[in-house]
Amino acid sequence: MTSNGARVPITAEVDDDAPTPGLRDDGTPDPAYAEGLGLRPAGTGRRAAAFAIDAAAWAVLSSPAVIGVLLVLPVLLESASPADPAALLEALAGSLVLILVGQGLTIAFGLVQLILHGRRGVTLGKALMGLRSVNVAAFGPPGFWRVVLRALVLQLSTMLLVVAGPALLFASGLWDAEGRGRSWLDRLARAWVIDARRGLDPFDAKAMRHARKAYETPERDAAAPMPSLATIGGAPTAFVPVQRSNSGVVSGTPEASRWAPPPSPVEAGVAPAAPLPPAAPTPVAPAAVVPAAPAAPLAPAAPSAPSAPSAASLHFDDGTVVPVPRAALLGRDPEPRAGEHADLLLPLVDASMQLSKTHAAFGIDPALGFWMLDRGSSNGTRATSAAGELVLTPGERTSIPPGSTVAVGGRTFRVVAEP
Repeated sequence: MTSNGARVPITAEVDDDAPTPGLRDDGTPDPAYAEGLGLRPAGTGRRAAAFAIDAAAWAVLSSPAVIGVLLVLPVLLESASPADPAALLEALAGSLVLILVGQGLTIAFGLVQLILHGRRGVTLGKALMGLRSVNVAAFGPPGFWRVVLRALVLQLSTMLLVVAGPALLFASGLWDAEGRGRSWLDRLARAWVIDARRGLDPFDAKAMRHARKAYETPERDAAAPMPSLATIGGAPTAFVPVQRSNSGVVSGTPEASRWAPPPSPVEAGVAPAAPLPPAAPTPVAPAAVVPAAPAAPLAPAAPSAPSAPSAASLHFDDGTVVPVPRAALLGRDPEPRAGEHADLLLPLVDASMQLSKTHAAFGIDPALGFWMLDRGSSNGTRATSAAGELVLTPGERTSIPPGSTVAVGGRTFRVVAEP
């Protein structure tokens, strides 16, 4: 609205040159596009059955009018010049009521059929047979007035050629050049009857949106494997995550995770030191010989218990090596509980989908050495050592000796003691 009160129309700018999906360059519908979306034309048998259902419903609703006409005809023929018009009207009252009821029912039924056909693409027969009429280009409702025009042409053909007119119009779909069964009436209404049970239902907005996206988006090649996160800059060092990562993968290449011995001085380019001269012998005075007392027998040493390792590392099945901190969590996407401290959050990828979100806790303890605690995971935690297999009790810290192989979900790692 301008300052003087005049209204200014607002129109949206439309790119007329943008191609319309489903139409060829000459503006005609493209059957290949519709077929690519998953739309299937209705068969002749199903269309005939739908029309028969509509016709039967119309006949049932119009039967009171037919009965009323049959009752009124004999009275009119016998009373061509009635002496008492009031008596004649009384005799015809029942028949007139039947005629009015039948006409009202058929008019209401026809109006409902036109509205449903134009706005939703269905009639009673089409709904029962799983068919829909759609716009041939946009695949939306055909439109009320298009359907009205179609009905008027059908009615006119009935008035001119009785049964032959509608039969010819419906049979014209048999020689459709596009092979989609579109009759002359369908072309007049710019409509197309599809089978919504056997193919895509275009009135399902979500399914239609996905179908268009899948058709218009070219197929992509399989994604290339992501680079390893186990090393940084190619240095052969163990991967030690210091904070939680959204990437959610701890996986490295074996070459990047194996320990390499330090280079020798020659390989490092350092000249070896010159050998020292031998030291001169130091004269030793002869000592007095004293007979030695017989030594007491030594007591056998008691076997010492294996001490718990003070440091350990986990060697995963994909070659990744992770040093063990004091307390850590591992799983699909581990999270500490309220008040729980974790020095390391270790997310793992498990192709078998057996790993829980926070599967287990682990760490190093001066008394226990390397320990693990199952956090109530769905598939449990198992440790296999020389003593056999051990299934961890959820919620209890369990000491696991070095050399054991631990299975968490579909992943495994070996516990290695570090010096």
